Amino acid sequence: MSTTTLRIDDTLRERIVRLAQALGQTPHNFMLEALAQKADEAEWKLSMQREAQQRDADLQAGEPGVEWHEMRAYLRTRLSAAAAASRPASEQR
Repeated sequence: MSTTTLRIDDTLRERIVRLAQALGQTPHNFMLEALAQKADEAEWKLSMQREAQQRDADLQAGEPGVEWHEMRAYLRTRLSAAAAASRPASEQR
């Protein structure tokens, strides 16, 4: 494992210490978890961007896509089913 030095202002450092203590963690562990979460988010975002670029390239090349009215109907059905499933049994009718 390597060591990296981060220069952070005193206000942020105090926030990290306070939050880590409230969560029963060390400031070091709190920062490691925060960095890992940020890295996961960045990887997900880049993955979504690559997928969007590929789909756009496919559409530009003439690959078939989904018509908006079909996607809209599909999404409405999914939302209706999700809303019904999340209601308490006494409210579902």
